[in-house]
Amino acid sequence: MHVNRIYFRGIKTFQRLSLLLLFGAILTGSGKLEKIEVEITPVSYTPRVAEIDILGACHDAQVRIELQDLSSISWVSKNSQVADKQEEAAVWSALVKFDIDAISQDPSSVNIVININCVEHGDQRIEKQCFFSRWDPLRTPDWAKGLVWYQVFPERFRDGNPNNNPNGWDVSQASWGDSFGEATTDEVEQAWNRRLVEPRRFRYRDDRDGGSVYNGIFARRYGGDLIGLYDQLESLAEQGYTGVYLCPVFRSRSLHKYDASDHRHIDPTLGHPGIYEDQGPGFTKLLSNEDPSDESTWEMTESDLWFVHQFLPKAKSLGLRVVLDGVWNHVGLDHFAFSDVKAHGIESEFVDWFDVHFDENGKLFAWQGWGQVNGSLPLFLHTDDGDIAPEPKAHIMAVTRRWMDPNGDGDPSDGIDGWRLDVAGEIGNKFWKDWRKQVRELNSEALIIGEIWSDAGHMFNDDGFDGQMNYPFAYAVADWLSIGNSKGDAKLCASRLASVFNHEPEHDLVQFNLMTSHDTERLASMMHNDFERGYDNNSSRWSDTDRYEVNVLELDDYQRALSAIATMVASPGALMMYNGDEYAMDGADDPDNRRPIPWEEITNRKFESDVDIAVRFHQEVCKLLKLRNEDEIGEILRFGGVEFEGIETGELAGTLIIRRSLNNQIVEFLVPSKFVNPSNEESFRASIDEEQLSESLRNYGLVDDSPSISVRIMLGKDW
Repeated sequence: MHVNRIYFRGIKTFQRLSLLLLFGAILTGSGKLEKIEVEITPVSYTPRVAEIDILGACHDAQVRIELQDLSSISWVSKNSQVADKQEEAAVWSALVKFDIDAISQDPSSVNIVININCVEHGDQRIEKQCFFSRWDPLRTPDWAKGLVWYQVFPERFRDGNPNNNPNGWDVSQASWGDSFGEATTDEVEQAWNRRLVEPRRFRYRDDRDGGSVYNGIFARRYGGDLIGLYDQLESLAEQGYTGVYLCPVFRSRSLHKYDASDHRHIDPTLGHPGIYEDQGPGFTKLLSNEDPSDESTWEMTESDLWFVHQFLPKAKSLGLRVVLDGVWNHVGLDHFAFSDVKAHGIESEFVDWFDVHFDENGKLFAWQGWGQVNGSLPLFLHTDDGDIAPEPKAHIMAVTRRWMDPNGDGDPSDGIDGWRLDVAGEIGNKFWKDWRKQVRELNSEALIIGEIWSDAGHMFNDDGFDGQMNYPFAYAVADWLSIGNSKGDAKLCASRLASVFNHEPEHDLVQFNLMTSHDTERLASMMHNDFERGYDNNSSRWSDTDRYEVNVLELDDYQRALSAIATMVASPGALMMYNGDEYAMDGADDPDNRRPIPWEEITNRKFESDVDIAVRFHQEVCKLLKLRNEDEIGEILRFGGVEFEGIETGELAGTLIIRRSLNNQIVEFLVPSKFVNPSNEESFRASIDEEQLSESLRNYGLVDDSPSISVRIMLGKDW
């Protein structure tokens, strides 16, 4: 068995509990003086949970924790040994919930009893009072721990207001049900005309992969908007989601809006509740009385007002937190500041916002873009000390204040709940330190998530982020279930996942665990195209190879996709579902992963004796998501510790076991990677160790006579 505690054990100079207990005790079995260290690290205040580590006991010891008051002693946890720290001395660890209401005396403290039993060294009992008043403030908000996030790509989610649809000369209007993989004659002609108007921005290549489709696909607009999402908020809450992460919604001409023309305003094609006449590109600018560093001077458009006064209140009333996408590294060519530089050259008041170069006449001829010179994403000017230049930095700070406290009264309850930060690793630490300070001054409970594709633990601190888009989680699970050379190796997957969750507890519990996003192929297609490759590699629909298949899914693809989602539900941290994956939408990498969600098809599906596997898939997904907030086990999944184990042999070879525990409560998931029927159903059930079954055993699957995801719940047992 591979067992690994999820949290990093290094002693840090920041955010360690103000309680470090050192004990010298005579062990009754040997008479040898040993030093036992007990470390307590706060994890959350609501509920009050701490991580308790015991260092110094031998590897063969049995360690358990009791919470004691004047009237009783209640055993709450059996500690697990941390495999990666089993060197000279063992480390034993458990997450413990302190039930303040059950303490009979002063609720500001509790007596902790550590019982250590070892055949070689005998028994040892350590008692110490834990004072909650000495707990340091936490870096991460409790509400975000274990949340179920729904990622929305607004332009392709749902068209709630056809009267605000984009229709400028720079875009091609498309109908929601049109074939995504084909180009119309009108679309081809419009692409040619755009090239004639602005050849630098609208390039057309006859020989490119995907041909006429790819030449025009990024200009398509289907009319998806925030009104369409607004109409679906009740449905999202009913499905088990507790948060919405929105891809960029600020003013921009692109479909993805990672190239903002104005961060100060919600794009009217996304947020205008009435009739909006699209003016096309080139109309974004500051008004004469507006100061880019003072949000109080900015007007509130109809789209802004609708978002602040309608969308946010409704989401919050349904228990849905809202996080926006912050893109502070770069902007679009239509950004008001860059447009001014293009128009006025070296005389522009915004010349110090960008890395720009001028000819002998003072006209702009070159600029540094993200990824290339003279690119479509001009970079804000970065400084050598890891900051952004003062003028654009002041503007970003004002934008941050705008959306976190829209009315500027010092009460953030009318604003968003946090930020997901695009290409966060591209900006230096000095900027993030100052920006985080600004965010926490506005709302001490705001969430800050960085988009970094490798382990970003070194940035989880008071100068950086609460967590990250947890792509390292996806790497391990995708390799195990589909695309890795270790496909089916659950033991290796368990080891990799144990390494993924190896940071301070409060950070691991807010991580955005994901399988896919708007930047990758879709989950169901990832499972179907299970040839060996790297994550986010060789997954284009339009390439020089026909190996990647789209528009086709098989039962096994659905089953492994459900196993991936179950792994997200069972693992520590928050989980993030990319819109459409819950319906097993297929799709290759960008732009194919951004097809409009086929609502008519979804609505018209009939459930008849499991014939429509897609319907059954969505039903099982919702059941799994709702476990995160179920009264019986929700706290265990949101705040509990974890052990990962992979089964290597027998009929269940390739199955991943994820064991979550909080006090003396355990929830155990068995997640299969293979779906060949066992020789008989009873052998599958018995393998779960039937002698220890206590409260309940649940199963989630798509076919009744096939191996399924099993969840064993054991509450209040004395193991």
